[in-house]
Amino acid sequence: MNFIKRTLYQSLVLSVKAYQRLFMDFHMWGREKIPSGPVIYTSNHIMSFDPFWVLPIFPKPVHFVSGPGYSSKLNAWVLDAFEQINAMPEHSHNVVINALKYLEKGESVAIAPEGDIFDPFQLGRFYPGVALMHLRTQVPIVPFAIVAPKRCLNEYPKLATVVDGRVYRLVLALRGTYCINIGEPWIPDRTEGSETRQAMRITKALKKKIEALVEEVRRDKYWLND
Repeated sequence: MNFIKRTLYQSLVLSVKAYQRLFMDFHMWGREKIPSGPVIYTSNHIMSFDPFWVLPIFPKPVHFVSGPGYSSKLNAWVLDAFEQINAMPEHSHNVVINALKYLEKGESVAIAPEGDIFDPFQLGRFYPGVALMHLRTQVPIVPFAIVAPKRCLNEYPKLATVVDGRVYRLVLALRGTYCINIGEPWIPDRTEGSETRQAMRITKALKKKIEALVEEVRRDKYWLND
């Protein structure tokens, strides 16, 4: 990012921090674990504002993989201006390629492998994009869990986004508890086999890591029950 974009980005981060401090019960653990170089941040996805609410964890600007956010021309223009990665159906085949360009320049990428919103404490199917990014760059993966009680989440059905017949829900948490639990940087062991087979193994292990981070919040850090 150039100086102007970086300044605007930092202003957004400060605004998010201020909002969370004033209006939310925000908790974060593990930020000190994040390494200094490029990383692939990856998490579960529980509400539409997750890409904004997680901004305080990143020590440097990141490039988010975004799908429904690109559904409007104005949003698409803003996201492109801030060098985010378009994951709409017509661009999905280029997501890994575009992410690699940033990672190879020493910049970080953030992605939710589920590709959609799921209820708190319930993870959906993980897609292999994270694993492919790692296998082709050897950049470490930093898993983190997003956790909030369901009572804090509000859905707005009339504002849902439809893309190629698929409905993407609009779910927001503007008040209440919101937790981020960051795990250890992870470089999966290399194994024999095709890239596809290795990606499947890494994706399965990654989901287990994020599930464990979610459960750690509920069991050891905040005692959330719904």
